[in-house]
Amino acid sequence: MFDCCNMTFSDMKDKNVLDSEGKEIGRVIDFVFHYEDDKMELESMILGGSRFQEFLETIGIKPDSDPVIDVDSIEEVNEEMHLSVTREELQTTLDADVLQEDDMTFSDLSKIPVVDSGGKKIGNVIDVWFDSKGMIWLVLGGGFLEETLEDLGLQPDIDFIASEGHIISISKERIRLKMNKFELESTAEEKMGKKSKYLKLIGEPAEER
Repeated sequence: MFDCCNMTFSDMKDKNVLDSEGKEIGRVIDFVFHYEDDKMELESMILGGSRFQEFLETIGIKPDSDPVIDVDSIEEVNEEMHLSVTREELQTTLDADVLQEDDMTFSDLSKIPVVDSGGKKIGNVIDVWFDSKGMIWLVLGGGFLEETLEDLGLQPDIDFIASEGHIISISKERIRLKMNKFELESTAEEKMGKKSKYLKLIGEPAEER
């Protein structure tokens, strides 16, 4: 796993992607997550842009196939995303296969309703945050969650986040949390006044980004 600590998908989306020789090959347009046994991990990324379309043509891959690049090829992320391989080496590792059954892009993930432990819809995934230990946290917003934070005067500066430890199940139909809406309200009230970008559903709030 590459070092992406304290960054979100939004931080990395649309960044220019350079190979190990500094040549631009495209930009990040989506991430692919693998979920199994109700756990998620970042698996690969999808690139886009005119330069990437040209690159696909040179290696004989149809532009509409959405080939993915394994995250193990990522060396560093700063103002740009740097790969550990050259364009030539990338040709042998680029995967043009269709996403597997247990794979999901962030674009799809953001459309799945998030429900509380009782099955009541409370919002959606609006971003994904990677903490300093590389753990994946879902950034939640919209619906009941947004209303709760607005009532407490915490919107738009604060977002709820949930790790796999806060989640009962993940499927393409819904993401179900372990907490009910009343516990979510209590969590927000307890964290009021603490400087934080995110409100963890359980435990201390994350350090300010």
